[in-house]
Amino acid sequence: MDSRFTCPEPCLEKHLKGHRKSITALSFNPNERQIASSSLDNTILLWDLHGMRSYRFQGHDEAVMDITFSPSGQYMASASRDKTVRVWVPTVTGSTGVFKAHSQTVRSVQFSSDGKKILTASDDKIIKLWSSDKYKFIMSFVGHTNWVRRASMSQDCTLIASCSDDKSIKLWNIETGSCIHTFKDQKTHGVYLAWHPSSCYIAVGTINGNVMLYDIRTHNLVQYYSIHNDYVNQVAFHPSGSFILTASKDGTMKILDLLEGHPLFTLSAQSGAVNTVTFSPTGDSFASAGEEKLVYIWKTNFTELGSESKENLNNNISTPQSQNSKVTSKGKTQGYTETMLENEYNIAFKKLTFRESCHSFKNY
Repeated sequence: MDSRFTCPEPCLEKHLKGHRKSITALSFNPNERQIASSSLDNTILLWDLHGMRSYRFQGHDEAVMDITFSPSGQYMASASRDKTVRVWVPTVTGSTGVFKAHSQTVRSVQFSSDGKKILTASDDKIIKLWSSDKYKFIMSFVGHTNWVRRASMSQDCTLIASCSDDKSIKLWNIETGSCIHTFKDQKTHGVYLAWHPSSCYIAVGTINGNVMLYDIRTHNLVQYYSIHNDYVNQVAFHPSGSFILTASKDGTMKILDLLEGHPLFTLSAQSGAVNTVTFSPTGDSFASAGEEKLVYIWKTNFTELGSESKENLNNNISTPQSQNSKVTSKGKTQGYTETMLENEYNIAFKKLTFRESCHSFKNY
């Protein structure tokens, strides 16, 4: 086989041990020297990726559901079942503030790209926007009729996307607080969603193992992957916008090539559900964690394939298998076929459309 057309596989570099219960979320510091993890053990661990030292942050009374760094890397925010959000300094200093954000479990928390606002979503069916300065309440986004699993702001801070157990995905105007569009699915509901770096697409992982990619400008479903056997707990875009990394309750992760329209790799290095995945800001590495209570750090590698060679990749090319990281290409052709059949449209056309859109993002 010509090595020019072999996609380099991810490799497992190290694992970090410290949590006592399942890990719920991960976030890289923008400086890439630290990674934070939240857990059902009510704590947050901050890891020094170079010195391997960790700091434990305690303050929440119940499980910590989400953790995120501010764009500057100067702060972290955590969301908990204790209905509060805490803001931390990522040093031994620890907590700087806490506020009661909702009347039930806070599922997700996110800083705006300018660091001036904090967005939260909760089991109380409400999404709220706060000022990061003194945690002043700004507005609520009301319309979901069940738990809101995730709410996330676009990179340009104009829109909010949310997914709920009410089987809908909503887009909100961040200035007016109004819902501008609702995607409905009577068969399943989204567990997690993420924005494409262009702010033109959202990816949604569902309870029945599917990943859906929506164009928020046309409100169309542009790609669909039936790839997991259980909940898709999290999805993460590579900073280039060309790949999606997924985490599933079935114990595996998938790497999806959006330009080619099929899965590249299946990773299963850990036992139990994979709850969270995230790319580093440069995309050179990524992290995963879940029920096994360990944080795994991976070298990305697959982005090293030259763009010219990538254009000539055959969709049916087999990928090498790694004994260390247990990377396989199993399910690649199957997932692609299911995508075509279940959606009843030509995925090759959608793939081309997405490729052209990605190229146009440079001038968007």
